[in-house]
Amino acid sequence: MHTISMLRRTLGLSSDNQVRNRIERIKDLLAEHIRRGPNNQIFLTDIGLDLLKQLQELYDTGLTLAEASHVLRANSYNREIGHHEVSSGSVLNQVNPARLPDGPDTLTHELKQLRQQIAALERELVQRETVAGGRSEPDPWWSRLREDVDVT
Repeated sequence: MHTISMLRRTLGLSSDNQVRNRIERIKDLLAEHIRRGPNNQIFLTDIGLDLLKQLQELYDTGLTLAEASHVLRANSYNREIGHHEVSSGSVLNQVNPARLPDGPDTLTHELKQLRQQIAALERELVQRETVAGGRSEPDPWWSRLREDVDVT
């Protein structure tokens, strides 16, 4: 069993609150691996430590804690459904492993591509604003109708 201070040293973190934040992010995955001791002290099993290490590795690759927890949760979900069928008689209920992501590497690569696309779109938006004469606000919706109305 591992205490918060042991986890802090193992994960290379600077404060106990960082460990608690990481535990809070994947509390649903750690539920069966957390034990409470005297004075409500938190203890974590070896499997829980492995999950926290995986979360920290994902965080160290550049993901936020929220993104890393989603990746970890998706991986655990894929492992759970990858080997079980809902019913034996239906082809529709069988899991096709070819359609599932390959793991954190695939998701991390996809996340990097999405970030690059967002950055490119933001650059394009800035270029369009500078070409439009530096106007930050578009014309009001009714300005196009002014030409259609004959007031004479």
